[in-house]
Amino acid sequence: MNDTPEYIHKKQLEIILSKSTQERILMGLKMMEDARLIVLNSIKKDHPGISEKDMKIEFIKRYYKNELSEEYLNDVIRWIKER
Repeated sequence: MNDTPEYIHKKQLEIILSKSTQERILMGLKMMEDARLIVLNSIKKDHPGISEKDMKIEFIKRYYKNELSEEYLNDVIRWIKER
């Protein structure tokens, strides 16, 4: 989905590229952490009292569902359950 007007996108890029490499890396890490927390909070909201193991499984399923094959996700889930 891209609902940002092109002139805004260009301004955002200009601002980002004006920052140092270190600042851009820190921005990226912060965004990754924010995304992780959004997913974790969503899981907690949907499943109050979820166990730590089940939280890990739900996180992996939600966070990586578009990045990893279903077969690989199932292997990871099986591995988590066996630990």
